[in-house]
Amino acid sequence: MNTSLTRAPQHAASALTLPVVETSAQRRLGPVDRLSLRLGLWLLVHAAARADEATRRAARAADVADLARRTARDRARREADWQRAALHLRPPL
Repeated sequence: MNTSLTRAPQHAASALTLPVVETSAQRRLGPVDRLSLRLGLWLLVHAAARADEATRRAARAADVADLARRTARDRARREADWQRAALHLRPPL
């Protein structure tokens, strides 16, 4: 018989008691409560919009940096091609 999974006896003193919370259906919210909820919601929406804008700005910066890298790489390749072609066009000494 396996006794390793048995639980210790629960005593009434160790029982967890939760406070009773009245829901909004039981108690109407006052004007200050409604105002604070609206303010909190506005702050959350405003912070989310700022975070989205920062994400978009970072994505645009990454796109611009990627375009600059590609442009520099293409320019270096064109210059190397031009120098190679110029060396072949010049008569040997």
